[in-house]
Amino acid sequence: MNPDRTVHMARWSEADGVLLLRSVATAMVRLSEAGDPGAASAVPYPEEAQRALNTTVLTCLLLKARPPESLPELVEWAACRPLDQWPVTLPPDVVPPEARLLYEATRQPTQLCYEWAVDAEDSAAQYSGQHHMSVVAQRCREEKYPEAYRAFRLLLVRRPVLTHRELATLPAAAGSDLGSLGDLLYDVYQPAPAGHLDRERRSYVSCAHCHGLLHPTTGGGLWCEQRRCREAGTVRRGREYRADENGGVQLLIRPLRQWVSAPGLMEKRLADQLAKVGAEVELWPGFGAYGMRVRFPDGTTLAVDCKDWTSPALLGRRAAPPPPDPPYDRCLWVIPAGRLRDHPGFREVFERYRPSASPELMTDRELLRTARRLVAAGRPYEDIDPAVPGEAPEGLF
Repeated sequence: MNPDRTVHMARWSEADGVLLLRSVATAMVRLSEAGDPGAASAVPYPEEAQRALNTTVLTCLLLKARPPESLPELVEWAACRPLDQWPVTLPPDVVPPEARLLYEATRQPTQLCYEWAVDAEDSAAQYSGQHHMSVVAQRCREEKYPEAYRAFRLLLVRRPVLTHRELATLPAAAGSDLGSLGDLLYDVYQPAPAGHLDRERRSYVSCAHCHGLLHPTTGGGLWCEQRRCREAGTVRRGREYRADENGGVQLLIRPLRQWVSAPGLMEKRLADQLAKVGAEVELWPGFGAYGMRVRFPDGTTLAVDCKDWTSPALLGRRAAPPPPDPPYDRCLWVIPAGRLRDHPGFREVFERYRPSASPELMTDRELLRTARRLVAAGRPYEDIDPAVPGEAPEGLF
């Protein structure tokens, strides 16, 4: 193992700030599931929230800093105080500048908040949605029905919002490949939270870009939880759902929106682009062993997973190659080119915190550039340097 990586891992395990941020992030996620973190005034508090408050107070007292006096004040810290201004000791570069655990306009957990929550081993499966997808994969594997698995993943990507009637009728609809997975939809689609409801119009509004539900802000606007939608400019209104439409509005649960639907949308778009270039692409092979299996004319086969993380350190800590089946020659983690624009040191921080040399990290633009050159020249993958300037396709996000 690289000595620098050993040092960073030691610092990680020794840093009290790591334990504190995990605890507070988990508490904010738990409060959001129970209702609204911004309304954390009812007692008794959830166990995770009380533990996070106690940990924060103790840390502040040890560092002779003023602690939050209540859980509502801790929520205010999470929404209004950037993490690099908290009185905590952290390994270097683990918190992006001005990053927070809650969005100030909505008091909902940020993507970074979920990243810290899944960094804790005891909550990783719960807050990443791994359990739900494992159940889907196991059933499809037993039934030898990969088409059903892909249909389920595509549904989560394309339809994060369904009415209750759609939820009940989709599996039996003509042309549906969902097979026996219909009952599992009720585990991953839940009644839309009241925080997304326009109380005057008694309706929900979807995002025209990602099709998730928009969230009313404290300033009277609409906000989308997906970074790529907010960066596209003014949030665009999509379909409007009456609160009681066709039995009520159902929303894909947040862990699956973040860890399955959002990267799945990126993988689907990237797969379409690679296919146009001339590569053979299979989405979610081996019942979701990894995101895409990409085969080029020279025979090189890549295992590709799309990742869109706020913290390169937290992403680097999770770096590990995917299962060897279906087989591949090299594995890549692909991030949106926009992440490097926002954080020029993203790649360097990722490299410092990763425990192994695999997978390789590449942007969507770099992969598309490499694919175009490889197919056009018929050269081996190893001879292509994705960083060399040339035809530069636009990044997907």
